[in-house]
Amino acid sequence: MIPIIGFVGEKKSGKTAVLQKVIGWLSEKGYKIGVIKHTGHGFRLDYPETDSFKLYEAGAKKIALSGHNQLGMYGDAEPEPGPEQIRDLFLSEMDLILVEGYRSASIPKVLVALSQAIPDWAKELGGLIAIVSKNKPDFEIKHFGPEQIRELAELVEEYIKKHRGKREVKIYLDERELKIKPFVKDFFLNTISGMIGSLKQTQGAKRVQITIHLPDGIVEKIAED
Repeated sequence: MIPIIGFVGEKKSGKTAVLQKVIGWLSEKGYKIGVIKHTGHGFRLDYPETDSFKLYEAGAKKIALSGHNQLGMYGDAEPEPGPEQIRDLFLSEMDLILVEGYRSASIPKVLVALSQAIPDWAKELGGLIAIVSKNKPDFEIKHFGPEQIRELAELVEEYIKKHRGKREVKIYLDERELKIKPFVKDFFLNTISGMIGSLKQTQGAKRVQITIHLPDGIVEKIAED
């Protein structure tokens, strides 16, 4: 499972500046860092008059652009995916995913409040593991001052080491994640890992992706059988 940590805070609280420094420190140590940034408004990665823009305007739901060792993708996303789903679909080769935004997501979070006071909602924030601010919080939580970015990055690195390599399985039906019980996860992990491991050219693989297309839907198929 690829570790994932969110950086949250009020608008213009310093999140991007802190992320830049943390990413720079970790990248210098050789880690591959992926970033997911949440925006409250719409955005467009393409511009009018390009062929890809014309295809999207014609009705294509997703567009992928590739060239000169770069890859980009954009399109419709309904319902809006969370950071964990984006990680699993597009960022499978990273050592760590850092998220800017997604305050309500069920992931570990670092609260950044460099340019303003620590918000009142901080105490109720689920998954909070640390705060970066000029003033210390009035409740028990790891705290880093503006000059302690290295110490913050080291905390993130420890999180990578602790959680990297843990086995995980997720099941999606038409891009909708199913909630599965622990014993079902173990069944899939042990069964599929054993089957894949018996095949050639699988040594060292870190991720298995299996897609099953059911034109008639699962319910109809079961009824037919």
